[in-house]
Amino acid sequence: MAGNKKPRKAYRPRAISRTIGIDVLERRTPMDTSQSTDLGIAYHVALDEMLKGRGNEEHWSTVVCALNIALVLTERGYGEEVMPTVKRALDGAVRARDRARKCGRWGFDGDAMSDVRRAVELHDEQMRVATKAVVLNALAEVHRRIDAGHAFKEAA
Repeated sequence: MAGNKKPRKAYRPRAISRTIGIDVLERRTPMDTSQSTDLGIAYHVALDEMLKGRGNEEHWSTVVCALNIALVLTERGYGEEVMPTVKRALDGAVRARDRARKCGRWGFDGDAMSDVRRAVELHDEQMRVATKAVVLNALAEVHRRIDAGHAFKEAA
């Protein structure tokens, strides 16, 4: 009878993280300088490429993702006084995408350049003061909006 039973996997208990408490507390603290710098490098490089006329869709998408996060954070009280600037920057991103679809060049027009620069400066400040949990929650909200069709799908 023992030959017709299915073999079972060996029991292996999950490892318990000894730093779980620290991990939880860490999400309540703002990101340190090196973390926010690392996060900002990608969108600053992408913005620089867009401003110099060497942008592509990937650069545009990276900048727009930062703008979308900035918008959600402004809605949650992190710099709500500059929300119009962030919205104008996103409008400029729409113009850039539409123009790129027509002529193949990715770049911002003059108005969009200044608005995007200001919005990215705000985003840098938001990253400096917002906790990790707030930033992760804002990113989840951006993805929820993309899935619902209320934000650029290309900027996911």
